Amino acid sequence: MKYLLANLLLLFAITSSAQYIVSGGTAPPYEYTDGLGGTGIEKIYLLNTFSGASISYTSDAAVVRFYKYTHSIDDKVLIPYSEISTSNSGNKTTYTITNLQDSRGYFAEINGKANPVIWIIDYSQHLPVLNSIEPDRSAEIEDQCTSLKLLIEKSDDLHYYTTTGGKYSIIRKYVIEYPDLDRSNKEFTPMVEEIGPIDFGTYRTIDPPLTDTKFKISGDQFAKHFGLNIYKESTAYIAIATKAFIVAEQVSATAPSGITTELGGSAPAEINFFGYANEPTAHFYTWFIYNTSDLQNPIVRYTDRNIRYTFNESGNYKVVLESVSRGSSCLTSTSVEFSISTSSLEIPPNYFSPDANSETAKVFRIGEYKSLIKFKCSIFNRWGNKIYEWTDPSKGWDGKYKGKYVNTGVYFWVIDALGSDNERYQKAGDVNVIRKK
Repeated sequence: MKYLLANLLLLFAITSSAQYIVSGGTAPPYEYTDGLGGTGIEKIYLLNTFSGASISYTSDAAVVRFYKYTHSIDDKVLIPYSEISTSNSGNKTTYTITNLQDSRGYFAEINGKANPVIWIIDYSQHLPVLNSIEPDRSAEIEDQCTSLKLLIEKSDDLHYYTTTGGKYSIIRKYVIEYPDLDRSNKEFTPMVEEIGPIDFGTYRTIDPPLTDTKFKISGDQFAKHFGLNIYKESTAYIAIATKAFIVAEQVSATAPSGITTELGGSAPAEINFFGYANEPTAHFYTWFIYNTSDLQNPIVRYTDRNIRYTFNESGNYKVVLESVSRGSSCLTSTSVEFSISTSSLEIPPNYFSPDANSETAKVFRIGEYKSLIKFKCSIFNRWGNKIYEWTDPSKGWDGKYKGKYVNTGVYFWVIDALGSDNERYQKAGDVNVIRKK
């Protein structure tokens, strides 16, 4: 029986403050110390019911008295010995006070000198009342697109009195949580947004949720400590805010995958634009492509989710994606910017060797080039007969005519090209075909 009793006692809180030990209730007492400096109170103990509640104090002093007060130490009341039990160990006596009263300051007086005060609260008598949490639907729709005010109504006054009679509130902290979508990336992964635990007043402004949801406020921190599920949930909220992302991929002949996320460079630049938004709240997609020299008039406008566009002219570009919510309540936009370079073309070398070891040396190509939207290079022999022609500036002539290598000697080339900036390139020259054997 003694063993069982000892284990049962472990279920109750025993917390010490200096020489005070406070125990009882249905769980360990909560020790509150926020803002107690200069109040004359060392700790505030909150117990969930006063079932079995007691304060113990151990001292070897000859004269020990105990007091309690309601509003200040001036109204202190001596605690009668009938409410105090004692036990001795050596030269020390442990005093145990029972029959505690809610919202009182308790302290020991040792040889006529008052010790620090502890304040005792029966939390079960001061549970917070959470009346409502609702979005402020009276705000203008445009304002709700960028922020949302949650209106909070609760009754939760909880206070204590300092030794000099000052009345101070105990700060209660709550948590607001609601299902939402992760707005940091295009995946829009479902998540639970959590704010707190903090001291909420009558409202809280948040980023508007990207999905239909309900808001829940729970707490306070003392309820959580005691395992009490105190909460209030809002009515259903229909999301109107939108968030959009652009993923752009440019077709590239040099990238291993055939695409690159590095935009711009030489024309023609073929770019795929993919739109992502928080569907089904986001309902419409609109694309605008601008030359930054004229941001008032788009070059082109599309209403698809994904688009492909080829940039044939040099310049600085801005591609804007607008996403509009169902009911056209909210609009959000995002953009990417890049540059298409002006055109250039360098003349090719004047010799090459089809049987060279190097892949670059065995093909006759033009020199460095940029932003060519039209290109043609023709090869002629000494009698003026065309023997080869190509239209891709990245390609070249391998020194063959009708599948066989031509004889060594001088051949002639003619280039006709057009740049993205409308620069015309008409060049001609000769090239020597050289063989090792």
